[in-house]
Amino acid sequence: MAPTIATHETFTPTISTRLSARLKRRTLDQELSRGADPCGTPVRALRATELTGTQVRYRTAEQLEQLATFHDQPHVARFGPRRAAAEVNQDRLARLAQRLRDDRPVAARGMASLSLALSDGTSPVYNDRDGRALAEELERVDAALAA
Repeated sequence: MAPTIATHETFTPTISTRLSARLKRRTLDQELSRGADPCGTPVRALRATELTGTQVRYRTAEQLEQLATFHDQPHVARFGPRRAAAEVNQDRLARLAQRLRDDRPVAARGMASLSLALSDGTSPVYNDRDGRALAEELERVDAALAA
């Protein structure tokens, strides 16, 4: 059974729902990435709607494009994405960014997984030395976006 994709027409969230979604963003992303029903609760529905909306899709595409060229940029930070993993996966990252910019709908599960991968310091984006784990993660995300 394909997950329901929440849309802006689904409901009008209350102020408390909006506040709760903001405060629980990471937890909600974890739930959604594990396959929780996006419309199971108003808070989760709001987060799913945010994740699948144009603004977040484009912002995430920009982050992927920056990551794809990360290895080309000079950096002084001691902690950041792994250059080798970004370089090896440059084409995958660019394709995924393009996917987020096109008109096809995306599933909240995939967007939540991608959000976690880009923000979690323990993800392959930050810990993969040779790019294989990041390639696998990007494949999982791509499949989840289409689900």
